[in-house]
Amino acid sequence: MRIVHGAAFLLLTTATPALATGGFECRPISGAGPVVSFGIGHLIAARPFAVTLSEGGQSWSTDGENPAIVLGQSWIDGRYLWLDLVDPNLERFEAQLRATFQPRLRDRPAIGTLTRNGRTWRVRCVEA
Repeated sequence: MRIVHGAAFLLLTTATPALATGGFECRPISGAGPVVSFGIGHLIAARPFAVTLSEGGQSWSTDGENPAIVLGQSWIDGRYLWLDLVDPNLERFEAQLRATFQPRLRDRPAIGTLTRNGRTWRVRCVEA
């Protein structure tokens, strides 16, 4: 009986991998421009959450009761990081992120483009 209790105690107190969350921040490679940041869970088919688009001292977020932007579509896997941010009425794109992970670089960033209001910036996305 003691062996069973000891094994149960050991199982309950042993550290297991956490299903924690992480996040990304995507900003222009050079100069000023819009910045996209968001959280993401470390699960299969995890969706980005708490997406914030910042530009020129203003910020728009998917959070809250009346979000200023919504996540239209997303694709995140071991190769791509794509987000489409749209207005709450789903009538126009607020920003489109298209980046590809660079596994050979030290911090494995995603490098690509962020398009907003007809203008495109080269961006680098890193885990935040």
